[in-house]
Amino acid sequence: MKKLTCFILLCLIISGCFIVGSCDTSNPFAPEKDEKMEIGEVVTKPEEKAGTEPVTTAPPEVKTVASSELSKSQYKRLVSSFDSLIYSYGFEGEVYVTEHNKPIYKKGVNYADKKRKIKNNEYTIFRAASITKQFTAAAIMILQERGKLSVKDKLSKYFPEYQHADKITLDDVLRMRAGIPDYMNFYSNVANLFPEKTDPFKNTSAKNRAFIKKSFMEDPLLFTPGATFKYSNSGYLLLGEIIEKVSGQTYENFIQTEIFDKLGMKYSGFIENMDKSLGKNVARPYNYSKGQTDVFKIKGAAYACGNIYSNAVDLAKWADGLRKNKIMSAKSFKAMISDKGSGYGYGLFVQGNGKIVFHTGNLAPYNSIILLSMGGNEFTSIVLSNYNYYASERLGKALREVYAGYF
Repeated sequence: MKKLTCFILLCLIISGCFIVGSCDTSNPFAPEKDEKMEIGEVVTKPEEKAGTEPVTTAPPEVKTVASSELSKSQYKRLVSSFDSLIYSYGFEGEVYVTEHNKPIYKKGVNYADKKRKIKNNEYTIFRAASITKQFTAAAIMILQERGKLSVKDKLSKYFPEYQHADKITLDDVLRMRAGIPDYMNFYSNVANLFPEKTDPFKNTSAKNRAFIKKSFMEDPLLFTPGATFKYSNSGYLLLGEIIEKVSGQTYENFIQTEIFDKLGMKYSGFIENMDKSLGKNVARPYNYSKGQTDVFKIKGAAYACGNIYSNAVDLAKWADGLRKNKIMSAKSFKAMISDKGSGYGYGLFVQGNGKIVFHTGNLAPYNSIILLSMGGNEFTSIVLSNYNYYASERLGKALREVYAGYF
C-alpha cells in the first residue's frame, strides 16, 4: 500500500447532531448515529487511493474528455495543475469542471458517507443552500415572459400588509437592494424567531413562513430601497411566495416542472420532501459546529432561499441551460446577469460586466459554488463540500484562473 500523504489539523471530537438531540435516521442528510466527528479529516493526495475502495452506488461514471481548446500536453498540465490546486487547498468534496458543456475534469475527495465507504463523486447529492436563489430568480423571469408579473411591480401588489412594500420593486428584491433585514442572520438559532408556545419543527412550511415574515416585516428597512446592496434571504422568501401566488402552484412544483424536468435534472429536488431512496448517494454532514440548528428541520426556513439539493452533473446541465436559453429567452438571462454597480444581478453575483457569474451556497457543513464564464470557452467550475470547507468559493474561482492562464 502506498504511503498516504496527508495533513492533519487540530482534531476535536464532538457528538453528531444538529440542535435537535438525537440523529434523524430517516433524513439522508443526517449524521450517522453515534458517529464521532473530527475537524480536519485525513485528505488523500489526488493521485493516491485510499486503502479501502468505496462502495459503488452511483450511476455509470461520467467520463472526462480532453479540452478542445488546448493541446494534449497543455491539457495534461492543466489536469496536473488542478490536482495540485485542490490538494494545496486541503479540499474535501467534489470538483467538476466543464468546457463547452463537456466534462474536462472531476475529482472526488474523501467520503460522502463514511459508514458505507462511499466516496464523493459527480453524482453525490449535496445541499445546494443559496445556489437555490438563481433558480428562484429564473422562475420570476419565466413568469415575467408569460405576462404573469413584472420586475417593475411594487411589492405591495403581492404583500399589501407589509408597511414598506410600496417603496420596493421586485427588481430591488431580486438584486438585494430592497433594504429588507435578513432573518437568516439568525439561522444558527432560527427557532428563536417563533413564539414561545409554537413548535416550528412540527409546523407546516406555510405556517412557519408566516412567523418568519412577521419577524422581518415589523422591522424598519436597513436603507432606502435601491440605494445600495445588502445580502438578504428575506427578499427571496417573499419571491418564492410570489411565484406561488401568480403561478397557482407550489414553489417546489413550479421549479420541478419548469426547470428540473425541462433540463433533465433528475438528481435535483427539495430537501423538505426529499426522496429517501436517494439516501445512499447523499453527502452526509461532517465537521459541523456543535449546537448549530439544522435549518432544514424547520419547514419553510430555507424555502426559496436555500432548499434545493443537487449534484455536479445536474448543476452542469443547469449552467448549459442558462447559456443556451433552454428555459428563458436570451433577453431574460441578460437581465439576470446585468449589474447595477453592486456586483449582484438576479440570484447571481456578477463580475466583469457579466463575463463571470457565480453564486455560493453556505449552510455549514455544506459549502459550494457554481461559476460560469460567459462566452468563449464556456468554462464552468462546480465545487461542492460536505466538510465545512469555507474555501469553496476561492477554489472555484482559482480553478478558472488556472484555466484562463492557458489563453
